[in-house]
Amino acid sequence: MQIDIPAHIEKLLFLHDTLHIPEFGGFTSMRSNAALDYVGGKVHPPNKTLSFSENLTLDDGILVRDIADTHGITIEEARQAVNDFVEKMRDLLNQREIVTLPGIGRLYKNYVQKIQFLPDATNYSAESFGLPPLQFSPLARSREVAELTPTGTATPISKPVAAPDIAVTPPMAERSRWTSIWFVLSIFLALSASITLWWWRNQRPAEKKQVAKVEKTTEAEPSEASETAKPAKTNVAPEPKIETPEENPAPKGKDLDQVVKTEVDKKMKEARKELQNNGRLCILIVATLKEKANADRTIATLKKNGYEVYLGNKNGYQIGTQFYYQNMSDIQQKMLNLQKLFNTDEIWIKQK
Repeated sequence: MQIDIPAHIEKLLFLHDTLHIPEFGGFTSMRSNAALDYVGGKVHPPNKTLSFSENLTLDDGILVRDIADTHGITIEEARQAVNDFVEKMRDLLNQREIVTLPGIGRLYKNYVQKIQFLPDATNYSAESFGLPPLQFSPLARSREVAELTPTGTATPISKPVAAPDIAVTPPMAERSRWTSIWFVLSIFLALSASITLWWWRNQRPAEKKQVAKVEKTTEAEPSEASETAKPAKTNVAPEPKIETPEENPAPKGKDLDQVVKTEVDKKMKEARKELQNNGRLCILIVATLKEKANADRTIATLKKNGYEVYLGNKNGYQIGTQFYYQNMSDIQQKMLNLQKLFNTDEIWIKQK
């Protein structure tokens, strides 16, 4: 007979503050009061959160009796079913696999062979189970407005003042906005430089040609004194006009487009190189898993929380995140965030 032991454990955690699994460990629930989230504008109901300890190995009889009563079997048969379940979990944990208990959480072993527990977001408080968070809005203090009554006395009237809307900009959104502005500005400067260079190349030959014409005209005009002293010559053939070819003719059509495109590509490469030089690449490893399903869940968690995923294939699926940093405080902050997200101290640096 197939017995769903995790379902029995989940049911009993709603009824008891402590539940022992014989020869394996025990779950303990901690009660917490209602909490206010001023940033999100929510009131969270009271709840019970779980923790796991390997020291609670004695059999309190709660789990075995519940299985026996539910399925109509003897205490010994129920105890044997629990022992088989514990043996199966130990084998998976010794193979560095993650054991998932539906509705409860996940169990795994760290580098010192200690069992770690990641609880699910389940409220095990029977009094407040299923209650959603309440949304609230801050209220500003009302101001007094005096109003004259028919008798001539002033009566204060309270009028509510709407609270100002406060826009909270996430750090990642602010950084992305400045990156976009810098990128657009770089393209604009590149185009301006290309247009200026093209204009300068076109104007320089035209100015040289105009100066040459002015000098030639100045030499050809005789002064008033020489005109009176020398007799005028008649039937003099005009000097042939010699035109010098332009040194750098202006690029036409497709040539101009090619020049602009080359300059823009060059500026873009310099901008990318400068952006990469602003920091060094760091890779943080979160876990090394053998099952693809567990690896996919870990990758989905990283992507959901805005991390750039790193995936290696050394001794299994090596999963982590990669980013550029300026100083060691950036790495330390990332490690703290990942430790809180996965409830583990096993975040290690692969590259920095």
